[in-house]
Amino acid sequence: MIIYLGALIFATASMVVAFILVTQGNFHNFTEKAPKITELPIITASGEIVNSVEDLDMQLDFLENQLEEKEKDLEATKSRQECAAKKLEKLSDTATHVKKFYIKLKTEATKSETEINELRSQIDDFKKRQLRLKEEVNENVKYYTGMLNNIDATDEYEVVKKSAIIEEEQQ
Repeated sequence: MIIYLGALIFATASMVVAFILVTQGNFHNFTEKAPKITELPIITASGEIVNSVEDLDMQLDFLENQLEEKEKDLEATKSRQECAAKKLEKLSDTATHVKKFYIKLKTEATKSETEINELRSQIDDFKKRQLRLKEEVNENVKYYTGMLNNIDATDEYEVVKKSAIIEEEQQ
């Protein structure tokens, strides 16, 4: 029932408005398309709506100043970024040089260790040879001394015997 009553009141009100429009001659203007607003209103940062050209100019100046500040900040940031990139490149180059130097030192240390081992091996070989030669010399001295002792004591051999004894004493 309430819906029926609401519909009746709405229909009556619509008829009254239509009658008034027709009687005043504005019905033709009402049926024409109204101009569309294609742009939204400009709202400032403080939340106010820009209504006048002066307000629009002030807002434009404000935005241009903000743009200049942001461009300066962008340039400063790019400059700092380039500086950081250069420092990183230098650091990378330094790290590369340090790695090369480390590898060179490691190679030299390995080479020195190899040479030391070779020298120790040669020294051990020479000591063993020296010991063998001393043993051979001692055996030869004993052998020749024994031979000299077995030969009859004659004048000719006496000189050889004395020289062998002298050699033994020197060693």
